[in-house]
Amino acid sequence: MGQPGGSKWLERLQFTLLFLVLTVMVHHVFGWMQDWLEPIDPYKVPEGNAAKVFQAGGETGAAGDWGDRLKLFLWLGE
Repeated sequence: MGQPGGSKWLERLQFTLLFLVLTVMVHHVFGWMQDWLEPIDPYKVPEGNAAKVFQAGGETGAAGDWGDRLKLFLWLGE
């Protein structure tokens, strides 16, 4: 009588371990896909001899500066 109950628990343990292994594998596959699909960061520091040529401060005090910036903000939605 000890055999049938023991094999039932063994089957449950095997199923649980298989489920956990497959869950970890799917988690790693999704992580790999996320890294693969992630866009390149346009704001990262350039490598090698490259130099960033855009300066965020720019000229200040121009008459239409804030209006142009507002139009650009509304146009791009950023």
